[in-house]
Amino acid sequence: MIIRKTPEDPKTFRGFTEGLPMNQTEDEREKSKGYDKRFPAFFHTISHVSQWTFLLLVFAVLAAHCLSQHCHAQGTEEANQNEKVFIGTGKVIEENIADARNEAISEAFVKAIEEYLIRRIGPQGMANNFQRLDEEILSRSKEAVQDYQIISEFRTERYVRVLVKARVNEVVLEQKLKTMGLLEIDTVQTAVLFVVSQKKEGFATTYWWGDPTRPAPITETELSLSRLFEERGFRVINRSFLPPEESYDEGMLRQGLSDEHVAEWGKLFSAQIVIAGEANLYGQSRATVFLRAVKLPEGAVVAQGYLEGVSAGTDEGEESAIGLAVTSWANDMIPHLMAGLEPGQRIVSEMIIKVNGLNSYGDFLVFKDFLKSNFPKITSVLERRLTKNSITLGLKIEGESKELAEKVLNHPNRPFSFEIYELSDQGFTVYVR
Repeated sequence: MIIRKTPEDPKTFRGFTEGLPMNQTEDEREKSKGYDKRFPAFFHTISHVSQWTFLLLVFAVLAAHCLSQHCHAQGTEEANQNEKVFIGTGKVIEENIADARNEAISEAFVKAIEEYLIRRIGPQGMANNFQRLDEEILSRSKEAVQDYQIISEFRTERYVRVLVKARVNEVVLEQKLKTMGLLEIDTVQTAVLFVVSQKKEGFATTYWWGDPTRPAPITETELSLSRLFEERGFRVINRSFLPPEESYDEGMLRQGLSDEHVAEWGKLFSAQIVIAGEANLYGQSRATVFLRAVKLPEGAVVAQGYLEGVSAGTDEGEESAIGLAVTSWANDMIPHLMAGLEPGQRIVSEMIIKVNGLNSYGDFLVFKDFLKSNFPKITSVLERRLTKNSITLGLKIEGESKELAEKVLNHPNRPFSFEIYELSDQGFTVYVR
């Protein structure tokens, strides 16, 4: 018997309308139904591309962020390389907080500059030039600080203390050190020859050019000069490699050489600078040098000066008196030596003035100010030696000691009455009445 199902039967209707075999199970029918509702292949491709595009976009944003953070951190690190933190303290006087705060900031500035100077020229360089550095750089600390920030501060009844982040202006400081002759810049490959005699107390004067054919030992003065000029970047000529000469001008063999004969020795050794003069050693504690620098091929004297070195000689490793004298001369004269002379410019000389009979240190300051204010050709006045009854000054001046002594003695603005004695090329002595 055949049984016919009507269309009202949902299962029979669904099977016929979907074209499914009659023997297909319910599960298979459901699976077939799900398969028929999937999207076409074209829409699947667009979906995958969109997902990958989104992932790549996220990755690009993250990479750009990380790169920007790295660049910012690197730039900040480079910017902060020259910034350091320093502490300054100012004393409160008469409840003036503002002055104490300014003093504290200034002290922090000085510490920042000191840190740079020690890094640039070393502790020994600072020790050898401490007074000059104080007068020309440390006392003008604001000029050498590029920018600063006060990180923290506090005050008490007695003082104000600040924590300052400061950056020094290295360009300004480099130029000042170069001007002072404390850097090797512009001295590389400059050949220098020493024609300097040495007289030790109780011994005959030693000078190598008296008999060029006979080897002479290196003196203490030459050793000190060689060490110092090599440290400044000069090339020191070895005088033992003397060019062969059948004969020499008689004037070239004398102890006291003229500028012309100094230049002749320089030309024989292909020198660019010749340091000539004399050194006197008085035991182990005192030495003096009177040296001049002759620049070739012109044969012009570009710097000259007289300096004294005093050493206690008690501590091991302490620099000798002749070493101190040579160092002082070089520190003062090398800037002028390298700069040379413009046509018509006068020689910058170093001379010594001893002042005896001052009643107080205040009188000395008055006399020092008198020299600096009334004589424009004096470029520097430095205190060299202080004893109970006298003060020794080192002057750098364009001119001669005789000319200066006459002007000082006859100046209408003399701070007090005095006389001048012991006049020489190296300087003179002032006796206060």
